Amino acid sequence: MRRYMVALAACGLLAALVLQSRAGSDEADAIIAKAIKAHMPKGPDEKLKAYQGKNKGTLHVAGLELEFTQNIWMQTPGKFKEVMDMTVMNNAIKVTTVYNGTEGWIKANDKDIPVKDELLDEFKEVAYMMGVAQMTGLKEKGVKLSIIGEVQVNGKPAVGVKISKEGKKDIDLFFDKDSGLLAKTRRIARDFQTGQEATEERIVTAYQEVAGRKLAKRVVVNRDDKKLLEAEVIEARVLEKLDDSEFAKP
Repeated sequence: MRRYMVALAACGLLAALVLQSRAGSDEADAIIAKAIKAHMPKGPDEKLKAYQGKNKGTLHVAGLELEFTQNIWMQTPGKFKEVMDMTVMNNAIKVTTVYNGTEGWIKANDKDIPVKDELLDEFKEVAYMMGVAQMTGLKEKGVKLSIIGEVQVNGKPAVGVKISKEGKKDIDLFFDKDSGLLAKTRRIARDFQTGQEATEERIVTAYQEVAGRKLAKRVVVNRDDKKLLEAEVIEARVLEKLDDSEFAKP
């Protein structure tokens, strides 16, 4: 069950050389500026603050292909909630996952799964990654941007920027070279079934426009080059703020 849960929040691959020069930093700044303009034509003040959406897709675990629907709530910085419904071996499963910026909870049907230690650390990393993927906090003190190698994503060239911050795992963002849109994220995630770390990547295969912003429409998540899930966004709303009650213990 934990493995099903960890798959929900997923979003990271392995790159090339990191260029640490000032010129490299300037180039990274330019890539991020182009990306912000591509995603938010009205400028950085239009960054996503809150989001509510619904997805459908397939989860690939333990040799099974599980169809799911997933409702998501996100508040930047650092809060998320998701409710996933699926059927496993003819049993209906509902997994509710909540992180309020400090504490986290998982409820699988009527069973509470403790969120502490490594699992709580992973929740914190996921919340941080969600903010980075929205390009928030990248100008904060202690955040370092550096160029990484160009790769092919969806058959097109993408340029990469590594996001480094003390106390956080590095996150790699790859942007379509032509459009500037985020094509792929890459990070090191922990697999709670094996206890091992794995390279996780989230590839955006299609975009849609919501409230004047470019948001992902379809995504594929891989872990150590194996498909973990594929999802399509079927409802999406951009909001100013979500009520704190959304992030209460389920």
